[in-house]
Amino acid sequence: MVTPYGIAAVIALLASNDDPSMITGIYVVLILAMVLNLLAMLFIREIMRGPTLFILQVAGAVLGVPQVALAVQIIIHAPRNLHVLSS
Repeated sequence: MVTPYGIAAVIALLASNDDPSMITGIYVVLILAMVLNLLAMLFIREIMRGPTLFILQVAGAVLGVPQVALAVQIIIHAPRNLHVLSS
């Protein structure tokens, strides 16, 4: 599955480059991501058995905290960087 944001990113990357090797690289990465998504969907039962589920839950919690902190930091600093608020 490709999100609308992913499609927009691919269109932007393809439109901004005229280099054939870069365009080929973009297609290779896109196809690789699609194949990995397909494999994850086909083997989801095997992936989610045993300790893998617990490991993924812990990794999600650990990586979620810095992501929220980064989002809050961006929200706080964005008005200053856009000169909407004074420093």
